[in-house]
Amino acid sequence: MIRILIFLLVILLLAGTITFFAALDSRIAGEAFGYKFDAPSGIVVGALAIAFLLAIYVTHKIKDIIDFPKKLKAREAEARRSRGVAALTRGLEAVAVGDATDASHHAKVAERHLDDLALTRLLSAQAAQLSGDNSAAKQSFTAMLGAPETEFLGLKGLFNEAMAAGDKAKAREFAERAFKLRANAKWAFQSVVDLALAAGDWGAARDAITKARKNKLIENIAADRGEAALLTAGAYAAAASDDQKTAISDAEAALKLAPDFAPAVCLAARGHGDEGKTGRAAKLIESAFTLNSHPAYVSILNDLYRDEKPERAAPKLRQVAEKNRESLEAHLLKAKADILEGNFDNAVDHIEAGLEAAPSPAAYRLMAEAAAGLGGEAKIWLEHAALAPRDPTPGADGDFNFTREGWARLIAEYMHHGRLAPPPLQEFKPAISKEEIRLLIAPAPVEIAVVHETDEELENSSGITADEPPASDDKTPPADQKGDLNQRDDEPADEQADAERAVDAARGVS
Repeated sequence: MIRILIFLLVILLLAGTITFFAALDSRIAGEAFGYKFDAPSGIVVGALAIAFLLAIYVTHKIKDIIDFPKKLKAREAEARRSRGVAALTRGLEAVAVGDATDASHHAKVAERHLDDLALTRLLSAQAAQLSGDNSAAKQSFTAMLGAPETEFLGLKGLFNEAMAAGDKAKAREFAERAFKLRANAKWAFQSVVDLALAAGDWGAARDAITKARKNKLIENIAADRGEAALLTAGAYAAAASDDQKTAISDAEAALKLAPDFAPAVCLAARGHGDEGKTGRAAKLIESAFTLNSHPAYVSILNDLYRDEKPERAAPKLRQVAEKNRESLEAHLLKAKADILEGNFDNAVDHIEAGLEAAPSPAAYRLMAEAAAGLGGEAKIWLEHAALAPRDPTPGADGDFNFTREGWARLIAEYMHHGRLAPPPLQEFKPAISKEEIRLLIAPAPVEIAVVHETDEELENSSGITADEPPASDDKTPPADQKGDLNQRDDEPADEQADAERAVDAARGVS
């Protein structure tokens, strides 16, 4: 409707213009090229207007004729590009499917028809990878480094090739270059950190984490854990080199980022303990124990107060235990405090919970001390301590002197998951019942020496011949019914047998 209105307006405008010029009453006279003319001005103006329009039309047609070869080439180029794009699309589909032959064919077609080397080289490289031609893939990726728009893709491809070949040094070089080029590339950041950890380059890993934190590639809490673990790894390296000052300084710096990181707590506490600063060492453990109990803290506290008087050491152990009173380590600290003060029955009560849930060598050793204090057999508990499964918690014995590979695993696990090691697939926790504990903790039985009289002495003293059976009121059982000489007179035989079986069963706990 609008187009019709515009057409009508144009017709009206032309008609009005022609009418205006035709109505002019003046004339125009002149001479040009030896010719004289005299015509009405309207006709002259109209003729000039028509001539001008014809000139424009002719000029436009001449230009089209001149540009025709260029337009023909442009159409051919567009057709080639369309065929190239179609081949590229089919090639990428073949790569996704895993068809190496089809991918290689379409890559060649795309190379013939497309001038965009970035896309074709990427497809060619992926096709070469599918077909197992690593050399061709590497050449394609290397060629991509020459153009700024394809450099990052080329670096990623070369990184994957280097990792597949096991060349971690080259892979690290490509990953660092890619991370420098694209600071927001998560794969580049993670690769730089992983390869730096594998090489033991804690400083490079920290720099990568700092850069990733600025670019929001890693959460602040994970970054803090990662930096704390890396500082601690460096602190242990310094301690191994007898640089105790640097070791303690780095460990305390790590605790500012992650106050519950057990390796840093233990290193700093032991360092202060060696310097005679027992109170400061205990304060570090107490603060960490509030957040997360760790078996190493029990061992370190026992070492710190080993030479202290019981009346000084016991309250300190209880003070730390109260910070996380429901934990197994808190029960062990309270048990140690009771043993120091001679309250062996209370110590047994605290240890029982641990032995019922998850018996550990430390709990068994404490029970041996309590048993000895109560006059029982400590040897049984020491045997259990020797046979008990080791605590799978890293550093459970207070020692975190791992290998470089061990530290790399611990750093990665703590940074990403906030734990020192992944949980075991299946936990095995042999338990021991309270009844067995009470039987084993009882005082050792006293063996009664029985003097066997001769037949003649027996006859003279009792008036009974050796061939006669004893009287029914004699409390001594016949020889074939005497049983265990250690059985008490007031304990029935079946109860004594049950007790023996329970002791044997307890000895078999491992």
